[in-house]
Amino acid sequence: MRCVGIIFILFAVFSFGPDVMHQARPELNNVSISTFVMNNILIAITISIPLAAIFLPFLLNYGLVEFVGVLVRPIMRPVFKLPGRSAVILVTALLGNFSVAHLAVDDQYQTGHMTERESMAICTGFCSSSIAFMIVLTQNARIEEHWNAFFWSAFLITILITLIGVRLLPISRIKNEYAPGVVPHPENVYKGNLLKKSLEEALDVSQASLNPAVTIGRILKATFALLASIIMGAGFSTSVGMLIYFYTPIFEWVGYIFRPFVWLVSFPIGIPANEVATAATGATISLLEVTIPSLLVSVGDWSIHIRFMMALVPLTSVIFLGSYVPSLLGTNLPVKFRHLLIVWFQRMILSVIFAGIAAILIFGVPA
Repeated sequence: MRCVGIIFILFAVFSFGPDVMHQARPELNNVSISTFVMNNILIAITISIPLAAIFLPFLLNYGLVEFVGVLVRPIMRPVFKLPGRSAVILVTALLGNFSVAHLAVDDQYQTGHMTERESMAICTGFCSSSIAFMIVLTQNARIEEHWNAFFWSAFLITILITLIGVRLLPISRIKNEYAPGVVPHPENVYKGNLLKKSLEEALDVSQASLNPAVTIGRILKATFALLASIIMGAGFSTSVGMLIYFYTPIFEWVGYIFRPFVWLVSFPIGIPANEVATAATGATISLLEVTIPSLLVSVGDWSIHIRFMMALVPLTSVIFLGSYVPSLLGTNLPVKFRHLLIVWFQRMILSVIFAGIAAILIFGVPA
């Protein structure tokens, strides 16, 4: 797939190849498949991942993870079955990028701070798209004036679905074991003055850390080794997926699976059947790339409820083939592709239901 991905990347970079790759598509804001892949996927990956790698050591190696982890462990462990340090990764993905979070989880797994189950639960639950993606989605769906409601809905629904997902297959059945050959470093359990203990742990880690230049050099060396494979994988999955969408009815067929759930939340407020069908197909297309569903409702007379859902469900379902899956597969984590598809399916059903409920609570019943 990566070898074929090189061909699609060449189509995009040098503007040659089959006409189907260079025709303007109304569904993609009147740009071609090659242009969309180049501007929305490849350039973003090429810039964001190296930048993420530069700042990653400051996130992981100088006490921040330990400080926050000790404080929030009493909440994270019983509620999410995850270590407290996973809260830092949630905020990292939100403010930075899911690729930063993937690299952070990979580091924690390889150093014995997280088990296989914990790593996969975090990557498929908390490593969502960033605020920058959210802004683009609200603009596409024409709901910028509802930014606060959209942001908090995305944040809370992502957390709620993760709370449910860690208790479902396949995440719940993944081995709760540390990486082979590493010395386990589970979180310490403290009672009493958590603030004092968190500060002590953070200072101990900071004092034992290497020079920042050394740690940045190491992480950049590892990152650039993975960057090419991530770009090639993204070029393949997005290009082929869009060709399947434009020239076959497969995504529409799969969308029938989600129609009952869209109808369930839209029936009480009288959403038309054509909007239900579009929302179900949009939910399926989100497996390709997070921005495409919102583009489906970027023009035309669509209800605010459907526009809100088409911007929200790609974020809360978390997983997509465009750059998320290649980024995750490019790490050293023991990722199984079939597990990603199952988790995406589970999260999408829950996303459609919760996003529909949120739309009704925020915008009410249409007149």
